[in-house]
Amino acid sequence: MSPTAVRRLSVVSLVCVAAIVLTGAAVRVTGSGLGCSDWPSCMKGHLTPPLQYHSLIEFGNRMVTVLLVAVIGVTFLASLLRRPFRRDLVWLSGGLVAGVVVEAVVGGIVVYSKLNPYLVVVHFLTTMLLVVVAAVLLHRAGRDYRSPGRLLVPRAALFLSRGLLLLVAVVIAAGAATTGAAPDAGGAPGQLVAKRIPVPLREMAELHSTLALFLIGVVLSLAIMLHAIDVPERVRKAARMLVVVLVLQAVVGYTQYFTHLPAALVEVHELGATALVIGAVQFFLALTHHAPERAPTRLRAVPDLPDALVRSKTEPATVPAGAEGTATFHS
Repeated sequence: MSPTAVRRLSVVSLVCVAAIVLTGAAVRVTGSGLGCSDWPSCMKGHLTPPLQYHSLIEFGNRMVTVLLVAVIGVTFLASLLRRPFRRDLVWLSGGLVAGVVVEAVVGGIVVYSKLNPYLVVVHFLTTMLLVVVAAVLLHRAGRDYRSPGRLLVPRAALFLSRGLLLLVAVVIAAGAATTGAAPDAGGAPGQLVAKRIPVPLREMAELHSTLALFLIGVVLSLAIMLHAIDVPERVRKAARMLVVVLVLQAVVGYTQYFTHLPAALVEVHELGATALVIGAVQFFLALTHHAPERAPTRLRAVPDLPDALVRSKTEPATVPAGAEGTATFHS
C-alpha cells in the first residue's frame, strides 16, 4: 500500500469522524435521541426503524457510525500494509478503531439510560477525542516522523501552546455540559423528556462563555507574539486561522443563546467546535517541522541486451593470425 493511498484514507477518516459529530448534533436538536429505544436494533425485535421522523434521524446517525467503522477499518488495514511501514500510523489508526468501539458501547449505554446527560457528555467528548486522533493521523501520514523534528518556535511558545490545548479541552467540556443543561434534547412531542443537568442554563452558559473569551484572549496573545518574532509563515498562518475559527465560534454561540437555541445555529455551533479542535491540533503540530515524506524511488529495470552485443562487450578482441609480434614503422 502506497503512502499516498494511506493519506487519502486518512482524509476520508477525518471527514467521517466530523460527520458523526454533526449527525449526533442533528439527533439532539431535533429531539430524536429516543427515536430508537433499543440498541443495536432500533426497536425491540426490529433492527430497522419505523417510518417515523425521529426514528429515521436516530437510525441514520447509527448508519453513519457503521460507515465510520468501515472506513476506519480499511484505514487500519492500509496502515498495516503500507510500505515503507510506519508504526506510528498503525497505532493511530488502531486508536481510531478502538475509539469507535468505545463510542458505540457508550452510545448503547446512553440509549438504555434514557439519555442520561452526564453519559451524553462523555459520549460527545469521546467523539471529540476521535477528531483529535484523526487529525493527528492525517498530519503524520504525509510527513516523515522517522527522525526527530525541528522546533520552529521558542520553548516558551511551545509551553504556552500545550496549555492552549488543555484550555481548548476545558472549553469543549464546558460547552458539552451547557448542552446537557439545555432543554431541547429528547424533548420532542410524544417522546420521553430526557433528564437535564440540574444547573440553570444561564449559569452554565455564562461559565462556558467566560472560558471561551479567556481562550480567545490567550490565542490572540499567542498569535501576536508569533507575528513579533522570527518564525516561519506557516506557523503564523495556523495561529491566524485558529483566531478566526474562535471568533466565528463565539459569534455563533452568543447568537444561538440570545435567539433561544434555534436548531440550525446549534448545528453550526457543533460544526465550529469540530473545526476548533482540528484547528488547535493543526496549530500545535505546525510548531515542529517534519519534512514531507517522499515516496521511495524505484530503480528502472535495464532491458536485456542482445546476446551478440553482450559477447562483444565481454569477449577479448581476436588478433589476426601472423600479426603477433609484428609492427610496421614509417620514418
